[in-house]
Amino acid sequence: MKDLEFLSKVDVLQGLNVSELVTLRGCCQTGQGQEGERLSAEGQEAQDFFLLMEGRVELRYELPRGLSSSDQTLSVVKPSGSWGWSALVPPHSYTLSAYCSSPACRFMRLRRDELWGLFDKNHRIGYIFMRNLASVIGQRFHAVQDELARQQGFDQVHRC
Repeated sequence: MKDLEFLSKVDVLQGLNVSELVTLRGCCQTGQGQEGERLSAEGQEAQDFFLLMEGRVELRYELPRGLSSSDQTLSVVKPSGSWGWSALVPPHSYTLSAYCSSPACRFMRLRRDELWGLFDKNHRIGYIFMRNLASVIGQRFHAVQDELARQQGFDQVHRC
């Protein structure tokens, strides 16, 4: 029951009903990480989509020779947030690395093939999931634009 309560709060699952969340729960595996641990790697084949249950995850670009720090963070995922959209969008390669940036992280992992199978069986779940995912990607893109503008001395990027 606790899992369903969590799933009902996840950004990409907004608008799904209880029976759809129960169905989706069947595709989830839980995982955990410790502070500083890389949970997914930039350039790696994207097999998994992630839902953050507890903790904080930083999405970072990697420097040559695998050096990484919070200075390279482009986005932060908080509980009920998600990452790993590259698993659902060709060419299926993570565009950023995900690092646990709190003492511990707990997450649910959804395998790409299982999600596609579920979406084929239940188009409503697939539609709502992908509609919400497009919104999350858009929000992250705008946040990066705003940060770049701020670094250039502007308050924000004008949007139409």
